[in-house]
Amino acid sequence: MDIVITNLSKNFKKVHALNDVQLTIKPGIHGLLGPNGAGKTTLMRILATILSPDAGEIHWGALDWAHPAQIKGQAGYLPQQFSMYKSLTVREALRDVALFKDIPAADEKQAIAHALDVTHLTEFAGRRVGQLSGGMLRRLGIAQAILGGPKLLILDEPSVGLDPMERIQLRKLLRDADDGQCIILLSSHIVGDIESLCDTVTVMDKGRVLLTGSLAEVQQAAAGCVIEEIMDEAALRETERTHTVINFTPVEGRYLVRYLAEAGDTGTRTQPTLGREFEIFNWLYTLRGHMPTLEEMVGVGIRAPVIGLVCGFIGQRRVRA
Repeated sequence: MDIVITNLSKNFKKVHALNDVQLTIKPGIHGLLGPNGAGKTTLMRILATILSPDAGEIHWGALDWAHPAQIKGQAGYLPQQFSMYKSLTVREALRDVALFKDIPAADEKQAIAHALDVTHLTEFAGRRVGQLSGGMLRRLGIAQAILGGPKLLILDEPSVGLDPMERIQLRKLLRDADDGQCIILLSSHIVGDIESLCDTVTVMDKGRVLLTGSLAEVQQAAAGCVIEEIMDEAALRETERTHTVINFTPVEGRYLVRYLAEAGDTGTRTQPTLGREFEIFNWLYTLRGHMPTLEEMVGVGIRAPVIGLVCGFIGQRRVRA
């Protein structure tokens, strides 16, 4: 079943955290992307029933977010900043979460054992939360989110604080949890997580949904936007003055430079790669402060079907002298 979000809005005093959000989330792994302040966390907290919207509706089959008690046993949530009582052991913390999720007593022991196993915390089950490292605490957060096998899993920056091996284990865990019926919603500033996990993505900025589609669709939207050239340092400095340089890499005393194409440029345009092209969208939206015009989009080669739908992906990275 799909989660259908209709006309969802949320304000915090004068801040419009969500502005008339319309979104359908299908079973599978769905990435939520956007710069800080885009509204991702607010949307996730509403889906986790921690916040109530000011307007709008959310339905998931017969379940209605107007009745949060219906959702409690169906959802697992990992917040950006996760913590538990430091005096509890890892196992005790999971028992408290099991009680909150209404996991039957007969199933509790097995559910906790499974959560500990897949997050590689079994040997630390007796350790107190206050004695865990940052990465282990994050793994505990993941364990409590997946406890009981929820059909809706909401993960806000799940890989923050994880080392490379733990990140790989997280990706495997989420792929294994993707059974074709479960909805896994995750936000991340780590493009590798999105590339390796997500079937579809939604781009948000300033409380609005700007683009939803498959990874291939989003990647294709950036085709032809970037020029890649090898140049000396003087040419690099001049390019920085006239263009937006996305990245440069030293190569045998010179530089392999990637920069945003402008109308009339004749350099070789590269095939899009997910991580780098997301930065282009960020430049178009956040540095200019408005949605790109038709002329701007044509100038960088973005095709008509996605005109007006691009916007602020992953933090700003302009190269500076």
